[in-house]
Amino acid sequence: MTTAVRAPEITDNDRLGMTLFLAAVFHGILILGVTFSISPPAESESLPTLDVILVQTQKPSDAEDADYLAQVSQQGGGISEEATRPTDLFTAPSISKNPGIAMMTAQQQQSRQQQDEKVALLHQKDSTHSISTDDSKQTPDEITLSDKQNDQQSEKLARLAQELSTQIEHLAKKTRSKFLNSSTREFVPATYMRQWINRVERIGNLNYPDQARRERLSGTLILDVVINADGELIKTDLRQSSGHQLLDDAAKRIVKLAAPYAPFPPELRAEADIIHITRSWEFLSNNSLRTN
Repeated sequence: MTTAVRAPEITDNDRLGMTLFLAAVFHGILILGVTFSISPPAESESLPTLDVILVQTQKPSDAEDADYLAQVSQQGGGISEEATRPTDLFTAPSISKNPGIAMMTAQQQQSRQQQDEKVALLHQKDSTHSISTDDSKQTPDEITLSDKQNDQQSEKLARLAQELSTQIEHLAKKTRSKFLNSSTREFVPATYMRQWINRVERIGNLNYPDQARRERLSGTLILDVVINADGELIKTDLRQSSGHQLLDDAAKRIVKLAAPYAPFPPELRAEADIIHITRSWEFLSNNSLRTN
């Protein structure tokens, strides 16, 4: 005959002990998990800043992949192969109240503050203490002269900082240029130049100068046309004149009429940011235009 095993009874003391244990664990998590720290005073908190680079040149269109932030859009312009940051050697910790004037050093500020405190103490009324002064104290004229010298030194430092900034700005990443002419044989650049020639010849023949047609003028000139990766005309330089101002101006006008041009294909865009197309322009006696 077998006897049944009775389960142990849970008493009130067991419940009280488990409750106290869980309460201790819960309070321990709260105490160990919450920490306190002294917050810095509001005056010591610095305002958020935005670092903006000042540039000297401007690009007519926005850059797709900009390296830095500036007040205007810019595409290269320096002499460096790397993307070097064009800025001053240091960044001022605070905004100067006098733009263009270098801020005084800490030693100059401390010296001037001590001098002002001494002058204020000398002018205090009903003072129970006296300060012995020597005869070698500076006169107001000498103090003014010293201040002028300090201001001149500050201005020199400001000009020196500007010169350093100008020199460093020339280290900005230079624009990748590619020169195309009648000797170009690479497939992608040669194809792009061929399309450009077809466009300017078609526009040129449709807009042939009437005065040149009436006077039966003919001549050959050389133009250097600069185009960026988006197909925009940057500038046109006359390398060799035709001997007729009318034909030289007509060639430049035709280049502007034909713009904008086709954007660079991906292969050419990977090689250059701008291209120079240097070609000879022939205004023939049969009132037609041809580029070689």
